[in-house]
Amino acid sequence: DAPATHGQDAHATVRPPNVSVSSGGGGRRGRGPVTLTARRYVVVVLVAAAAWLVVAAAALTIGPVNIFGVGGAVQRQMLDGRIGEVVTASLVGAALAVSGAAFQALLRNPLADPYILGVSGGASLGVILGTLVLPPAWLYLRLPLGGTVSLPGVCGFLMALAVIAVVYLIAQRRGRLDPYRLILTGVVASAFFSAAIMLAVALAGDRLRNELIFWLMGGLGSPRDQRGELAVAAVVVMAGLAVFVWQARGFNLLAFGEDVAASLGLDVQRHRRTAFVVASLLAGISVSLAGPIGFVGLIVPHLVRMAFGSDHRLLVPLSVFGGAVFLTVAHRLVLLVPYEVGGGLPVGIVTAMCGVPFFVLLLVCGRGIRGGVL
Repeated sequence: DAPATHGQDAHATVRPPNVSVSSGGGGRRGRGPVTLTARRYVVVVLVAAAAWLVVAAAALTIGPVNIFGVGGAVQRQMLDGRIGEVVTASLVGAALAVSGAAFQALLRNPLADPYILGVSGGASLGVILGTLVLPPAWLYLRLPLGGTVSLPGVCGFLMALAVIAVVYLIAQRRGRLDPYRLILTGVVASAFFSAAIMLAVALAGDRLRNELIFWLMGGLGSPRDQRGELAVAAVVVMAGLAVFVWQARGFNLLAFGEDVAASLGLDVQRHRRTAFVVASLLAGISVSLAGPIGFVGLIVPHLVRMAFGSDHRLLVPLSVFGGAVFLTVAHRLVLLVPYEVGGGLPVGIVTAMCGVPFFVLLLVCGRGIRGGVL
């Protein structure tokens, strides 16, 4: 039989993911392709949103003190504090999870996460330098409409922007964003910022040193009024999530390779640039809010792929709600540890303890880590 031409073969054998997606992931082998209908999409996303609402409502009742055992102004103050913690956990978890899914698709690397490109290290260094340099009276800026903004957090976000620009410029090759140069540049940047952070912590005073080490473990609790800071962060995070929902079809096309994606109408370079900048911004603002919290961007996207397949039209919104649920639950579990035992453990310890055995299990079983990413 005469072989088909290159163009005919590409269009005959490649089926764009926006039409039908393989169920992919663990536990679904042997089944045929699953068509993502509008009804299935709406039902799954609404169920995920409802699950987050239930977890958020339950989290308000969980803490070291029974909120129903007090009344009046004390109860309102406790409730305000817990609402702030739940909102922070949801924003940070959603941002980390969806940026992790974006980096895994962008770099076609199943181990990519929001911290792979050095942005979190730069943001962490910015927060630490802001804490060390700024006078104590300038650490928190009160907004005219109420609430405060952490100026060290602003320094961290500005440093993240600078790192994004530098990494982007270095990772370009002949005017194209090269994924391999991007990873190598990020690894070098992460190593540099790790050394700089250790130097800054070593030069800090005893009191600040303990606070900075504790912050570097990742935490969500704060006694101050965060309404202004959370409002700014919510606008940035929601805008970033909207961009990734819009880019979901492009992530699906990239799974076929750069050449095939371009032949199917995707502007690969523009898509990569946008995804890189938005995912890095989400990672930067997450660090400025809660410190470096690891493994959320690794665990959640893979769990979603294993359960629902690798179609990014579902993967992106489900990663948003999955990340919010995961970090909210992890933070409330920390609060269940008696203070005398845990001393107010940072939530980053819980996420790391969950993440390491999870990926060892994935590597041993050999399921879920290849499908839909490489």
